[in-house]
Amino acid sequence: MARSFSWLSFLALWLFAACMGLMEAAVVVYLRALGSGTGSELEQVHELMRTLDTRLLLIERQREAATIVILLVAALLFSQRFAYRVLAFVLAFGIWDLTYYGFLRRMIGWPTTWTTLDVLFLIPNPWIAPVACPMLVAGSMVVFASLYLVLARTRALKSPHPTAWIGMTIGVALVLFSFMNSKDAYMRATGQIPRFGWSWFLGGYVLMVAAGVMMLIQLYREPKARFF
Repeated sequence: MARSFSWLSFLALWLFAACMGLMEAAVVVYLRALGSGTGSELEQVHELMRTLDTRLLLIERQREAATIVILLVAALLFSQRFAYRVLAFVLAFGIWDLTYYGFLRRMIGWPTTWTTLDVLFLIPNPWIAPVACPMLVAGSMVVFASLYLVLARTRALKSPHPTAWIGMTIGVALVLFSFMNSKDAYMRATGQIPRFGWSWFLGGYVLMVAAGVMMLIQLYREPKARFF
């Protein structure tokens, strides 16, 4: 029985996603160059959204959608097995997001703090949150997907327990809700930064981590399979 992916493809996925992060950071540097880049965090968010008029907003959403498609294609090429493809996408997405912030920090010294506000995504509506939130989620995605893929090379894959799937689904939904539920408050030019929904985010994040740990433990306990 052949292995479902090679270490070379694993490393290539890391390199590919990191390069995507560099390209994403470069695009954001250009977008920020269109504005003054000064003012409070909230003022900079407003300035970015004003810079993206209706036409540019549509183009930017198309670019974001294309980026996701590119990551999906890389995941499809990673392996012939559906489970490994899903894990490859999770890994690539996490690497892409982490390296994006890393390159931004290196290029323009931004974000300045872990609580700096950022417009994370524009599909279907703006996602706004402190940068610590997407970095925490992305880091967890990288750790989870990497460990699962490494363990899966020597163990028989079985579908995770339904409890883990339910916990992961609810956790993801809560995290996304925390990113999008206050967008209108953030977009009001009041000069006061709205309170971020930390309770929604942390609740969802804890559920995601707990579900991920359950999946890893279940896989670890599976009998080892010999591959030739």
